[in-house]
Amino acid sequence: ALLAAAGAFAVGRVFGLVELYVLCAGLVTAALIALIAVWRPIPNLVVRRIVHPALVSVGESARVDLQVTNVDGRRSPHLVLWEPVGTEGGAPMQIAALRPGEAADAAYRVPTARRGLLVAGPLRASRRDVLGLCVKSATLIGTEEVLVVPQHIHLPFPTIGSAGRLGQHLRLRAWGQTGGEFHSLREYAAGDDLRRINWKASARSQDLMVRETALEGLQRCTVVLDTERGAFDPSPGTEAFERAVSVAASVTMSASTAGIGTRLVSAGIDLRGPDVAANGLRWLATVEPSNEPMNYASLARGVHEGLGVVVLVTGSARSGAVTSARAGISPEDTLVVVTVNTGATADGTSDGDGGASRGRFVVDASSVDMLERSWTALVSGRNPVPV
Repeated sequence: ALLAAAGAFAVGRVFGLVELYVLCAGLVTAALIALIAVWRPIPNLVVRRIVHPALVSVGESARVDLQVTNVDGRRSPHLVLWEPVGTEGGAPMQIAALRPGEAADAAYRVPTARRGLLVAGPLRASRRDVLGLCVKSATLIGTEEVLVVPQHIHLPFPTIGSAGRLGQHLRLRAWGQTGGEFHSLREYAAGDDLRRINWKASARSQDLMVRETALEGLQRCTVVLDTERGAFDPSPGTEAFERAVSVAASVTMSASTAGIGTRLVSAGIDLRGPDVAANGLRWLATVEPSNEPMNYASLARGVHEGLGVVVLVTGSARSGAVTSARAGISPEDTLVVVTVNTGATADGTSDGDGGASRGRFVVDASSVDMLERSWTALVSGRNPVPV
């Protein structure tokens, strides 16, 4: 407006046009009035922001409610509010003029299509004049975080009596263990471990007596997420790594819910303890592929006694992480490989080691439905596993 006023004045002076002088004066006057109108400070406003929930899964609904209260002694003007959300957009809102003590509400939905940490704010209020020549902005409230965690589903875990291949494998492993809580005595049968013979009871009987112990169920679950870039299908639209993160979240949450000692391991991180599910979800919400090597030898460190499974989430059953994991796990652990690349081989069977202490089982997680079917078939044998 001021440039137009200067141009009108210059042209009017050159050609002697009074109308251009009038136009110049009108533009300057409008600019001055606009400046005076917005120059006054914005009244004191108190903003309350409520994010519910502050932690949400991918695809679930989340919203932010704002309550603006005029705590000043004068009437507030009409304000245009803008709150950035994340790095790709924000929420525009408008608040009508508020009398002293009056409050107004506004709300918007949080985008939860992808996992990650979204920062909402800071909330800025803009005051404009009628002609839109001047704008004055002020920050009303700072930032707040919304954590979008990976999508996760409930997965059953095997027990000693499970009908699936993994459950039967763990049952045989439990029979082969020594020690444990005493259960009963029975006659010796061919093939029984000689260390289980109770010699005192055998001395009082005509037959050898074997001490039976109560079978222990699954005690530990270690979830290993392979974050190496080359392990996942780079084709556009496959999003194999996102599926891997979702699988890791599902197994971690399900194992913790089942009361199994859970551990989440990846490159540069080793989470365990009673809060591993919550802390694991927070870490998985922001993890990205990297070239940082994983120390698979650490899988056997700090392992307590009892049956355990190591669930390795990787791209393919033939990836280098599988070989490294097999070499690094404890003899008391059983390796389960979950593959996320489309078309990766996964038949739900062991790799032919005869059910040894380092047996390996493969689960197909090329989609959420396939993960549920393949995992359930491996654990309980209820559904056929697609080959």
